[in-house]
Order: sequence, then structure tokens, then C-alpha cells
Amino acid sequence: MGRVELILTTNPGIEDIVAGEAAAKLAAELVEAREGHGRVVVRVDEDKLYLVEELRSIHRARLLLARGSVCAARSCLDEVYRLVLESGVEDYLTPDSSFAVRVTRAGSHEYTSLDIARVAGDAVIEAARRRRGFRPRVDLDYPSVIVAVDVVNEEAAVSIELGGDLSWHRRGYRIYDHPAALKPTLAYAMIMLSGAVDGDHIMDPMCGGGTVAVEAALTFESSPVTCMDKNPRHIRGAMMNAAAALVGSRIRFLVGDATRLSSYIDSVDVVVSNPPYGIRMGSPSKVRRVYEVFVDEAARVVRKRIAVITPEYGYFRRLLESRGWKVVHERRVAHGNLYPHIIVAEPG
Repeated sequence: MGRVELILTTNPGIEDIVAGEAAAKLAAELVEAREGHGRVVVRVDEDKLYLVEELRSIHRARLLLARGSVCAARSCLDEVYRLVLESGVEDYLTPDSSFAVRVTRAGSHEYTSLDIARVAGDAVIEAARRRRGFRPRVDLDYPSVIVAVDVVNEEAAVSIELGGDLSWHRRGYRIYDHPAALKPTLAYAMIMLSGAVDGDHIMDPMCGGGTVAVEAALTFESSPVTCMDKNPRHIRGAMMNAAAALVGSRIRFLVGDATRLSSYIDSVDVVVSNPPYGIRMGSPSKVRRVYEVFVDEAARVVRKRIAVITPEYGYFRRLLESRGWKVVHERRVAHGNLYPHIIVAEPG
């Protein structure tokens, strides 16, 4: 039984969550995790690869074939060519399969992503011709094999996409897409950071399309989960998403206002929520007022912790502390083109 290396991509800021989940579910050995880079490299047994699809904290999983150094000069495209040519990529192709090269480039280089894709594609074809005796077919739209080439500053990596072109964070249950939806990867990370354990009652009182609630139900088999939102349309959408994820019967859905939380529920172990930012929805001044009343209401019902993601992190942290909450964890994450903080706090 051999061991292979995987590149697992995610939201920058939750690399440790990915490493922990991979260790727990795949018995993975951590090779590299650079904070804020959104990429984790792990080593796993080949017979554990089928479990990769169980990871809830990742966007993509790639089978790492080769890594090397490249310079920024245009002549260094030859280094990319050699790296791909010697990577063993031909072992993952057949005469009947098609392939495409997908490139990620970051940093200052005298060549473009298109240049990298061109030379990498040539190298794939030459590797298959030289060692396997056939010329693989290129299909940029519906390839059967995707060769990923990452060039980040002076580092390059060649890998095979395990999940195809569609990012794994686009969960199949996302039938209803809330206009300010939280990525499932971040929802999962928040649940983990909240310290919730199986059996805890977990609630999202501003649940939108139900991403947090669905991820909680998928993560903890014995936990009661409550999904509440004041917009009936969002609750209907959340119910659709939960049904698609086959957890609809395990989630309680409520139409209700988070600023009157204690009138809907007596107590809850953990609250995990993505409240309005005031950027895509609402106005910042109104959002701050919602935060104030919500924090006071949460103090009446929360037994263990709350975990909230917000770009108003300075204000929200001061608000919590002024109301007697103890902030036990805070971190910056990337969510699209925003960089909110996840804040975890315990009632005083």
C-alpha cells in the first residue's frame, strides 16, 4: 500500500481546520499548511482516497504529482515544461481519455497563465506519446482528466484534480441560493471553532438559506438543530436545501426575529451565525443595532458559546465585552473579496 500527497484548497484562514479534519477522517499526515494561503498538503494512504469526498472543509482535492522551483523570467517556462513532463502525468491518461490544463498563477512573472497552460499541455502530450505511445485528446470544456498547474511566486506544483472542475464547496444541496450565502466550508469551520460536540443543541437564528444548519446536521448525528430567519422565503429555501441534503427531518425551522430570540427558544447550547454585514444587505447603522439587541438576547438563552462571522469585528468584539461576554477565539478569514473575522465568545 503506497502513500500519496494531496493538495487540499480552502478559504484562507481555516487551514488548521482542514488539517485537523484530514487527520481525523483520512489519518492524514500534515506536510505543509501556510496560514492565510488557503492550501494544505497532506500525506495519506492510497486506500483512504475514497474518503476525501467526506471532507467538509475543502474546496478542492488534488493528487500531487510533482513540485519544483521556477523563476520569473519568460525562459523559465522551460522549467514548467520539464516539471510536467517528468511528473508521471501520463499514468493517469488512456488513449480514450481527454484532458485539460487548469492554471493558477500568483506573483510577478514575465509569462501569463495562458503561457503556462500552453507549455504544460504540450508537456502532457509529449509525456503520453513518449512513455505510453499515444497522443491524448485535449478537451477544454468537458475533460475526463484535469491537470492542475500552480505557479505561486517561485514555486510550481503539478497535480490531478480529484473532483473535476466543480469546487467541492458548491455542495449538491444548495438548491436555494441566499443572496448573501455563507460558503459551506466556512460554516463547517465555524461549527468546529464553536466547540460544539455531538448532542449539543445548535442554532442559527439568522439562518438565511440554512447552510450552517445543514452543515451542523451533517456533522453531528445526535445534535438537535434549529434554523430561524425572519424572512419566510429564506426559511422555505432553507427547507429545500435541508431536504436535498437528506437532513430536513432533523432540523427545526422557525420564522422569527433574532432580536427577540428569547421569545422563540428557552435555551440553546451553541449559536453559530452569519448575521447581515450591511454591505450586500441592509445598512451598517441598522446592522449594528441588530447586533446589539441580538447579543443581549443571546445572553438570555446561550449556555455554551456563540460563533459569529462579521466584517464589523472590532465593533462586535467591543460590544460582546461591554455586555460581559468573554471572547475566547478570533481569526481573520477570506470570504469572497471580503475578509471578515470569526469571533467565538462565552456568556459571562
